[in-house]
Amino acid sequence: MQPKLIAITLWNLQVPLKFSQLFLAFALLSVAALAQSDRGTITGTVADPGGALIPNASIVILNQGTGIKLETKTTGTGNFAAPYLSAGLYDVTVEVQGFRKFIQKGVRVQVAQTAAINITLQLGLAAESISVTSEAPLLNTESAAA
Repeated sequence: MQPKLIAITLWNLQVPLKFSQLFLAFALLSVAALAQSDRGTITGTVADPGGALIPNASIVILNQGTGIKLETKTTGTGNFAAPYLSAGLYDVTVEVQGFRKFIQKGVRVQVAQTAAINITLQLGLAAESISVTSEAPLLNTESAAA
């Protein structure tokens, strides 16, 4: 006896699927959706004292609770983004040759939220550092008003 096929129309294409294939597809999509539901993002820019954005700055984002470290760099336009971070507190460290190391402790990542950090580096040796311990504001994606 042949299994019954179910036809699904996707983008004007009919795709015949067995019930077991359809069930598996929905199960995998459900797991993927749940896996990202407890995540947040840290974004920001890195600039020099004159306001010029700095490309290729080294960024280290450390989860205070787990010790898990994410390393990234700013883009050619001085921006960075660290998506899919577990909710919790993070330390953000920025290093660029010719500037003091910047450390911001206690950046709070919340579920489905974006914490924005706009960093201005100070001229100096990398051995010198500037440490900030305040929380980053959440990015308001609902309104363009400041």
